[in-house]
Amino acid sequence: MPPAVTRVVAVVAFVTVGAISADGWAIMRRHDVPDSEYVVPADKHPAVVDLLEPGDCLATLIAPGWLLTAAHCAADVPTPHAVDIGSERVRVDGVVCHPDYRGWDHDLALVRLEKPVADVTPLPFYRDRDEVGQTVLFVGRGDHGTGEEGQVRAENDGLTREATNTVQGADDLWLELIFHGPGDPEVTEREGISGDGDSGGPALVAAPTGLHVVGISSWQDADEPNVGFYGVHEYYTRVSSYAEFIDETTGPEWDGTLRPCPAEEDDGCSAAPSPPSHHAPTFVLLALIWLQRRRPPLFRRRPLSTEAAHAIADEIEDKLRDELFIGSFWHSAHQRVRQRNVKSGVR
Repeated sequence: MPPAVTRVVAVVAFVTVGAISADGWAIMRRHDVPDSEYVVPADKHPAVVDLLEPGDCLATLIAPGWLLTAAHCAADVPTPHAVDIGSERVRVDGVVCHPDYRGWDHDLALVRLEKPVADVTPLPFYRDRDEVGQTVLFVGRGDHGTGEEGQVRAENDGLTREATNTVQGADDLWLELIFHGPGDPEVTEREGISGDGDSGGPALVAAPTGLHVVGISSWQDADEPNVGFYGVHEYYTRVSSYAEFIDETTGPEWDGTLRPCPAEEDDGCSAAPSPPSHHAPTFVLLALIWLQRRRPPLFRRRPLSTEAAHAIADEIEDKLRDELFIGSFWHSAHQRVRQRNVKSGVR
């Protein structure tokens, strides 16, 4: 392969790999509080587990044989599949999706395990309806950033972090949270918000008997370049609204019927650049069209000098970097961003 063509292929490969954001559950924190105040031991929350792969959806053990997660995450649980919980690797038996989920509302599902987990204590779900005004706890591992810089500048160091927030509002479907800045009177000491890869993860509230799952991470109401900045609103599925469904499914009278979740209705995009299946073909096509329009043509019979070919490759690389990191959200016509890292949806 000629050197110039090899260089162009390498540029396209950079776009394909770069379209997948770094693994991790993101925690966006206050910029004026030391990061060390957020870091906690990696094994502090063993009931919160990676559902699909590290950095792509979370779930919470709420009973020895059941995980609670978002329906839009459960839709992508493969068959066969297994998850790591504590010291065990447990196979998944199947998914029971909420019957009213159609791709957005009622974003809740249960994942049935083939055997009960013995060495991890489940976190019960919250049943009361007094969530508004309560302080909740988020858990994240890996990606982290601040409200000044947003999700686009998040870094990954593999450490586990906690952050807090306050439930601002609630309806039958959602709990609403806002990422307050340091000057806001409602800001918490370890204020934060979740981000990429957090879908399905829990918002935890302290009760007399310990931590309870009060919400499930679903979406963030922000135009995509502003994801993770101060002022964004985040929405968690209100778990107390689904107590009857959870009890019936996880209880002894469950009839054993599995109900897979339907895929989301659109191809979607995430708070970070979306997967190669969505973006990369577009970038490759744009690159090829652009190359065909160059004079002299690169892929026709008339040869280029090495200097000219490298100049073209440099220009392609600059354009594709701009498209990926600055203009990767041009296709988004809506504002609601699912908190998925790789597979995501926008409404």
